[in-house]
Amino acid sequence: MKWRSVELRLLFFHGLLLLVLGGLFSALTIQAFGYFEDEIVRRDLGARADEVWAIGGSILDDPAQLRELLDRRFSPGGENRFIRISVNGSVLYQSAAPADESFDPRDVPLPRAATGMRHVKSLDLLTKVFRADDGRAILIESGQSGRLAEAIRGNLISALLVGLPVMLLAAGVGGYILIRQAWAPLGVMIRAAEAITFNDPHNRLPLSGAGNRLEVLGQALNRMLDRLDSAYQHASRFSADAAHELRTPLSIIRGELEFIAREPGLSSEVRASLASCLDEAVRLGEMAENLLTLSRMDSVWGKHEHARVNLLELAQETLAQLSLLAEEKNVRLHDPQGHAVFVSGDRGRLKQVLVNLIDNAIKYTPEGGHVRVALAVHAARARLTVKDTGVGIPADQLDDIFRRFYRISTGRGITGSGLGLSIARSICQAHGGTLMGRSEGGGGSSFSVELPAER
Repeated sequence: MKWRSVELRLLFFHGLLLLVLGGLFSALTIQAFGYFEDEIVRRDLGARADEVWAIGGSILDDPAQLRELLDRRFSPGGENRFIRISVNGSVLYQSAAPADESFDPRDVPLPRAATGMRHVKSLDLLTKVFRADDGRAILIESGQSGRLAEAIRGNLISALLVGLPVMLLAAGVGGYILIRQAWAPLGVMIRAAEAITFNDPHNRLPLSGAGNRLEVLGQALNRMLDRLDSAYQHASRFSADAAHELRTPLSIIRGELEFIAREPGLSSEVRASLASCLDEAVRLGEMAENLLTLSRMDSVWGKHEHARVNLLELAQETLAQLSLLAEEKNVRLHDPQGHAVFVSGDRGRLKQVLVNLIDNAIKYTPEGGHVRVALAVHAARARLTVKDTGVGIPADQLDDIFRRFYRISTGRGITGSGLGLSIARSICQAHGGTLMGRSEGGGGSSFSVELPAER
């Protein structure tokens, strides 16, 4: 279904948006962590350099005492710290190697710039300048191993690489559930729209009551259905009124023509013209009756009765009543094949369907042809098939024969009013069934009626 493809597209773009946002969030988090780390390290190293100057600034000329005080206060080796004091390239104090051996103090070059942060291998180093009382520029370098920060940064990156897919998966599942819940009212509306037929034209789409855009759409569609129903009822009433008003004048015309045709002394040409006019009057009368029948069914018609109907018995009765018409054309009507099949419906209307189908089969079957009726049950559906050996139906007209006023052109010209099959299909639909036609490969045609079978 197309709405499912929309659902998948929404889910795809939702996941893509989350991926982009998650990637940006991860990159910004790593960058912010690096900036925060640099600032913390810079602040700590600067504070340590100030403290080193406060402790050793007055005893720079006593290296032994300077080392003793600084080692005792900062424990550079045990804490993996680096401290160095130099004057004009001469080192006054330098801490010992750290316990974790993350760097070698002897490999750390003297600073080229007077102040600032620098990174030497795995060592973060800050240099500050202090002025002694005698005016000398004292460089104090304070550093610490960067392995801990690198480990924290690595753990952060690993957590983001693992957590981002998990987050995307959880967000995708949650998004799919939310999308399905959001589309659920639309699915209900689609099923309700599919169920609306001419038997229940006043049914409308259900509304969720949530006040969202789907409900606004449902309200707009319901208003459109109201307008369509009103127009349809107006057209149906017009057809019924027109057909009802036409019946009386057509009956009068037919009676007058029949009276005139009985007059003696009429020439053969006049009698032929009267016969042609009488045929047309009869056809127009049948068309008016069919229009009236259709207009009644297109209202909230349904089934006049809900009786139990034996289709086998109904078929036998209909074949017997139409046998005289078949004998006049020398067409053989075979006894119905199959067992008794029962449906619930209006017996009179269902007989009208059979009369129409069998009458058409006789009408379009040449002399010496055959008409057969078969009954069966498939998947709780009763099927009645009327098959003939007549002229058949062109493949390009199979879908058109059920349209109102559509008539098939045969070798004998165009016959009928074009309403019989439309009425028959309407009756089948009113009974919850279908009527389908097809052309047989060896000639002839068959029509199948399917209705819900009674258990």
